[in-house]
Amino acid sequence: MNKFTTDQLTTALIILLLIVFAELTVFNNGGAFLLIITGFLFYYSFKKRNKTMFWIGCFFAFLAVLNVFTLRLFVIAILIYMLYKQYKKPQDDIVVDGEAFEKGSIHKNDLIGTTSTPLEAYKWQDVHIQRFLGDITIDTTQTILPVGTSVITIRQSIGKVTVVVPYDIPFRIQYSTILGEIKLPQTPSKRLMNENILVDDGETEGAKRKLVIHVATWLGDVEVVRQ
Repeated sequence: MNKFTTDQLTTALIILLLIVFAELTVFNNGGAFLLIITGFLFYYSFKKRNKTMFWIGCFFAFLAVLNVFTLRLFVIAILIYMLYKQYKKPQDDIVVDGEAFEKGSIHKNDLIGTTSTPLEAYKWQDVHIQRFLGDITIDTTQTILPVGTSVITIRQSIGKVTVVVPYDIPFRIQYSTILGEIKLPQTPSKRLMNENILVDDGETEGAKRKLVIHVATWLGDVEVVRQ
């Protein structure tokens, strides 16, 4: 079940919620409850790695396709899109850099966007970010962490968090999420569902400099990279 990425599962959940909302508010169709049951079955199958519940969820999803008008339209739209992509010439993606931190500043309470630290060296201050949607990248290799404990606190709903840490700096990370994946140096990635995890990398006790990372998301991965 881990072959599905967090982004794919997040997209599926948002689509499911939109379909349920449309059926209950626009079409007043009780068949939307089949989608709710399907969602719970898929959630349980991913959390418990239970293939039986997954196939039961697929059966309820099939019943939902037969009974939910919006879902039938969605399936038709997917088929049309697949045909369109089949005959359309691929185009190169355009990547736009997100906003950068001002030197020595603390960003917080942004609603949507992509945040990254600057490419040039900057003066370190503890980072506290609250965000609804977007990717966040914090590169601590472009600064000199002060003696003592440096803190990064990130709370956001949807999006990936990446923190780049120098090789010689031990860190402690606390990560809580409804659905997400944590990737740490020299450690297999781990999928979390409504869980909390605390990990130490290096000797944080008694270290002259150390980094403490707190990340809380609804739907989103966290990755710590050493450079």
